[in-house]
Amino acid sequence: MRVLVVHNWYRSAQPSGENVVVSQHVDVLRAGGHDVELYSRSSDDIAELPVLGRALVPVRSLWSRLDERSLASEITVRRPDIIHVHNTFPLISPSVLKAAAAADVPVVATLHNFRLMCANGLLQRDGAPCEDCVGTSPWAGVRHGCYRDSRIASVPLAAGIQLHRGLKTWHKYVTRFVAPSAFVRETFIKDGYDPARITVKPHSVPHPAGVRSGSGEHVLFVGRLAPEKGLLDLLEAWDPALGKLVIAGDGPLRDDVLRAEAASSGSISYVGAVPWQECMDLMARATLLVVPARWYETFGMVIVEAFAHGVPVVAAQIGALAELVEDGRNGAAFTPGDIPALRTALAKVSANTDALGANARASYLSRFTPEADLAATEALYTSLLHQ
Repeated sequence: MRVLVVHNWYRSAQPSGENVVVSQHVDVLRAGGHDVELYSRSSDDIAELPVLGRALVPVRSLWSRLDERSLASEITVRRPDIIHVHNTFPLISPSVLKAAAAADVPVVATLHNFRLMCANGLLQRDGAPCEDCVGTSPWAGVRHGCYRDSRIASVPLAAGIQLHRGLKTWHKYVTRFVAPSAFVRETFIKDGYDPARITVKPHSVPHPAGVRSGSGEHVLFVGRLAPEKGLLDLLEAWDPALGKLVIAGDGPLRDDVLRAEAASSGSISYVGAVPWQECMDLMARATLLVVPARWYETFGMVIVEAFAHGVPVVAAQIGALAELVEDGRNGAAFTPGDIPALRTALAKVSANTDALGANARASYLSRFTPEADLAATEALYTSLLHQ
């Protein structure tokens, strides 16, 4: 098949799981023998725009006639069978959906986040889940300054949501939506999307270079050092009797982590933001991975990476995480913010890491390999071509 993938790359200075997923999506399709072209913009380019161009980015995010025309031209040249849209914010805009529909090419859109209903795309406010704008007006996001903690910056985001709701842009021009989890699917259904047009297809991760040998050396946390990630809960719940806790990442709670490390008598080790391969090396030597999130994760790539390495996971039962971690099978689950329950879950998995790790590896092999991803994607595309 000829596939045209559309994506606005997030800034390179800000690590993005979406960018990783898109790169892997392209790699999986090409490895499967498909002809894949990429229509993309990069948010890094905003800094290179002239002053007027930078000032007009909020308007461009609503509807870019430039990209509508550019994609129409690309379709004429490439003649794709399928157009797969990942992210259109802020430079590409939903205008490209109209161009694709005008060419009578099926459009698939992956729902990586909640930007079609929420100004910050996370359904999060003040460090906690928030659904104030689901199925209703998005203007609460302006009142609370949900995008970059700024009411002014939130205006174009809310305006875009309202505009495209009114125009029914996504409803009219997207043939099929892909949700990485049932949680994401149900949330979009609550916002008024047609259940019949949302397919659940989890992301995949590449086969790791090696699988964990033995019971591991440390408990591992990987992610942004922020309150919504539940890091403060983990620091409070940590028991040195569990061995060593390794924390990888960076963010606003960095000083809290450094203080905890200094007071831990060697049971907490902060390694900072490490390169991906180094992170995977830490993963392959982990007794368990802990994901104590307090917000709605749409998937949980780091959990699947742990499964791929044969490492069990302790995770909060929130959002999509509840679909990945099966308590007592490939890890342990606990209620977000429940410190005693988190401490108990860590001890339970540490004591049975070998059996749970084998089950975690089985979870990866059954659902999250590139081969499984390719088969599901091909089945989806083929179904659309034969409608």
